[in-house]
Amino acid sequence: MTTPRTRPILIVDDDPDAVALTKHALAKAGIRTQIDVMEDGGDAIAYLKEKLAEGDPALPLLLFLDLKMPGTDGFQVLDWIRGQPRLRRLLTVVLSSSTSNRDVDKAYALGAKTYFGKYPVASDVKTLFQLANAMLTVDEIEKFVLPGIRPPAPTGTPR
Repeated sequence: MTTPRTRPILIVDDDPDAVALTKHALAKAGIRTQIDVMEDGGDAIAYLKEKLAEGDPALPLLLFLDLKMPGTDGFQVLDWIRGQPRLRRLLTVVLSSSTSNRDVDKAYALGAKTYFGKYPVASDVKTLFQLANAMLTVDEIEKFVLPGIRPPAPTGTPR
């Protein structure tokens, strides 16, 4: 079983069947962590703003994002995330029924980290979860360990 983290996984999809199948893939992969679900992009942005205000430990570990939703779509969510420096390393996974090169290219251009068909398989989900945890660990190392071992930046002019 995969070790749970305190950070949630966010699923953004207006299709309840897709949400259920994504949750099933997470469970089948042995991932036991909080799963938050938003049904549209506007709610996802509001959720992420709230989590940003709460601080880094509240941010989601992983985001599964549908592209085609009414109202604020997945492309708009990706564009908004791209403008948030603290979310740049969020592992954003597009889950879409679209295989259009245009959609795939646009999603990557807007910052998606990977692009899957609408219904992920457990082995892919487990790999993504492990990658997200590894990225989080690297962030923690950079934040807490490296500043203590890096020499101070030079000040003034050299002699």
